[in-house]
Amino acid sequence: MRKFIYLLIIQLTLTSCGGGGGDPKESEIVLGTLELTFPVNNTLCTEGTTVSNNEVAIPLRWNTSKNAVSYKAIITNTVSGEKIERVTNANSIDVNLPKGTKFSWKVTAILNNKEESSNTWSFYTEGISESNHTPFPASITLEDNKNGTINIKWEGLDLDNDIVNYKVYLGDSENSASLVVETENNIIQNQSID
Repeated sequence: MRKFIYLLIIQLTLTSCGGGGGDPKESEIVLGTLELTFPVNNTLCTEGTTVSNNEVAIPLRWNTSKNAVSYKAIITNTVSGEKIERVTNANSIDVNLPKGTKFSWKVTAILNNKEESSNTWSFYTEGISESNHTPFPASITLEDNKNGTINIKWEGLDLDNDIVNYKVYLGDSENSASLVVETENNIIQNQSID
């Protein structure tokens, strides 16, 4: 009987020392909300670092999600449907994207087998900039032929070097000038001035 009482006491002691307290179970850990911050929804993103003539590195940013171990960013080209996925431990990532294109994106916070996704936002990457300069005013020289005609010479200058043709107007004033000729040359000889 004595052995029985000792065994009963030992069993009660072991049972009462069983796990209480300690770390919360994984199932009780909750991921915090996740919100995107940049690029702003439905805007033209002019920030970024030019990678090449056709590509720019865009910084994607979001707030941190409580208890997240990592984040997965999914960027979708809305024209081609191509998806880019990047995983990071930070709350930002730079992604190389083609210029002049619309994208949608979202981020998912990850904690082991739990996930919390942001809303989906859209943005445009800035297009390829083209420089186009207006030609400078032409430098004009008139030569009187002493027979009621003149020779007109001019020199046009354009930084883009893409002058296609010239329109030559004659008149007593700017308001009364009429088109004489449209030409690719930079000289008109024996133009009547009567």
